Amino acid sequence: MKKPLQASAEDILELSVTVIEMYFRIEAITQATAGFATAGGEWGVLRMLAKEGPQTVPEMARSRPVSRQHCQTICNTLEAQGLVEFVDNPKHKKSKLVRVTKKGRDRFQSMRKQFLAAAGVYAPFFTAAEVNVATEVCRRAREMIQV
Repeated sequence: MKKPLQASAEDILELSVTVIEMYFRIEAITQATAGFATAGGEWGVLRMLAKEGPQTVPEMARSRPVSRQHCQTICNTLEAQGLVEFVDNPKHKKSKLVRVTKKGRDRFQSMRKQFLAAAGVYAPFFTAAEVNVATEVCRRAREMIQV
């Protein structure tokens, strides 16, 4: 059996550009579907907090990776909407934990349902195996890329 050829730098660049282009299309769909002005950032923070529990802004920023200031702006916007709250952090006097509120969980679930409905339109065009391979490749690349 023939061994697969090693990916080239050009292959990785093409993958990167394709992922970026796909991101912007998904962003447009999420904005149109959910009416969420900055769907990617706000959705991502709500998703992270709903799945992983309360975190500090610097912890969230490091895991994404985005600047702490960018993450703080998103959290402030979410707090103003009542979707997250800042609570005392037993591990640090100054760095508050950000916690999703019930309203935030409800909003996240509502958005998730809308996103699933939009994604369902495209699901018939792919096999589960294709989606799983693409997802795994993107995850592996995300973990390898150091910023």
